[in-house]
Amino acid sequence: MVFTAFLLLMSALLFAYAYVNYSTSIQLAQTQSAVDAVASGVDFVYAKGPGNAIVINVKLPVGLTEFRVDQNVVRTNLTQYGGTTTLFSFTKAHIDPNYLYFEEGLYALRIAMGDENVSVSNV
Repeated sequence: MVFTAFLLLMSALLFAYAYVNYSTSIQLAQTQSAVDAVASGVDFVYAKGPGNAIVINVKLPVGLTEFRVDQNVVRTNLTQYGGTTTLFSFTKAHIDPNYLYFEEGLYALRIAMGDENVSVSNV
């Protein structure tokens, strides 16, 4: 009976570890996907030239502490289980500095090319 209890405890610990590892991987993948989507959108409108704009949808996970566009970088900080991970993507275009809304959920972002710089804003 003690051996069975020990096996159940070990199984529960292994399941908990696997779940935490899985959820961490999913959050990282969602965050990197959002960063890459914004960077691709910025490069797209930059290539199209002044006056062009697009609207993209991004899904943000739990744990974001910053979602920022500035200069030629799209950057976000993700806090998970006591550690912070910075994810970023570089762009060809210069971006007007802006902090974007970073709560969990699905958001529409407007990316527009001005005369010289690209602007990214929440819709």
